[in-house]
Amino acid sequence: MSRLLFLTFAFLTTVPRSLIAADTFDWSTVDSQPQQARYILKRLRSWPQSKQKKTRKRLRVIYFVARDRQPIKDYVDRWDGIITDIQQFYRAQMRRLGYGDRTLAVERSKGKLKLHLVRGAAKDDGTYSYRAGGRIRSEVATALAKKGIHPNNETLLIVCGLSKTVGRKVTIYSPYYGMGANHNRGICFVADANFLKIDGLRPQKEKTILSVKEHRGYEAFTLTRFNTTYIGGTIHELGHGLSLPHNHATPQQTKLGTALMGAGNYTYRQEWRKAGKGSFLTHAHAIRLLVHPLFSGTTQAAARKPVKLMLKKLQLGFSQGKIVVSGSLKSAVPAIAVIAYNDRENRGQKGYRVNNDYDATTWTSVVNPQNEFRLQIGGLRDGNHQLRLVSVHANGATVVNRVHYSAKAGVPDLARARQEAQRLTSPK
Repeated sequence: MSRLLFLTFAFLTTVPRSLIAADTFDWSTVDSQPQQARYILKRLRSWPQSKQKKTRKRLRVIYFVARDRQPIKDYVDRWDGIITDIQQFYRAQMRRLGYGDRTLAVERSKGKLKLHLVRGAAKDDGTYSYRAGGRIRSEVATALAKKGIHPNNETLLIVCGLSKTVGRKVTIYSPYYGMGANHNRGICFVADANFLKIDGLRPQKEKTILSVKEHRGYEAFTLTRFNTTYIGGTIHELGHGLSLPHNHATPQQTKLGTALMGAGNYTYRQEWRKAGKGSFLTHAHAIRLLVHPLFSGTTQAAARKPVKLMLKKLQLGFSQGKIVVSGSLKSAVPAIAVIAYNDRENRGQKGYRVNNDYDATTWTSVVNPQNEFRLQIGGLRDGNHQLRLVSVHANGATVVNRVHYSAKAGVPDLARARQEAQRLTSPK
């Protein structure tokens, strides 16, 4: 993504008074999550609204089967229940965080979930597999184009009827992942199976045992665990389709349960049967959804060219066990918040270093009237880290900048970030 970028970094071992409080803005009034939510809503209301007619975008749900297969029994009713519950989850989480009655807009017909049935080109169901996502995407795109629907302008959830059930033995061979997304488009794949339905999450289903095979051999699942895993997997992958990356609960957030975009696919609705705290939406991801066209109700300025961001100032310091990041920015589409993803480096399968964002904790800041932000990043862990600074804009767009640091005994070393900053500020 092209963008104009000017950075001025000051690296400090202590934080000067000017970093902690600006003369024109009292940051203590937006320290807490509820304070930030109220402020962000106020900022959004002040964004000049276009006089052009607004187009309401909705999630498109596709049901894909091979040409020699029929959809799995009761697929319309079962997926209407699943998607309705996902909408209820998002609505409850947005309310909890102070954003009101906001949830995912879904394409419906006569009050029922609209499923676009697409039959694959192949007559042999066995030719499709977990790795067939690109092929299925192409076949779905061809079918939708005949209806005047252009996938590159849509968020698509493709439910694949690529499973077989014999008695209580379930074999799943469907793609189950996202394939890239932003605020204008997204695509993700999930699997359907006979036992998959919302009622399967209820406590009375706990003792029903299934034998389930996906990537490994057959494994025993209670019916409730099966539905938690695969309905939870649906909302998790849909999160990727809505452009949400992985993240992890901070130490303070663990009382709420498991972050949905972390391992929350394995804990979805566990609270219904008192098997755990369940899954929750982090504030960082609620902010991103708040301005996503499928939540905001408007596509105003969403399809314009990539947002150009100018970071006018960025300062990093360390105080009271936290990294403090402050700065100012400029963009034609106003930024409503800045999110820091603090992602520790991990060892890959072959020993190489990777940033596996499942363990990335998130920290949020409002953007004040002077277009300044201030982040406080706690819970520091030893090791090497990538710090991703994500500006969230009123039209749903995001812009990412990265710096790296290391920490030992809870104290960060910003030397590498200084070197990176010098390269960022060098003339291009």
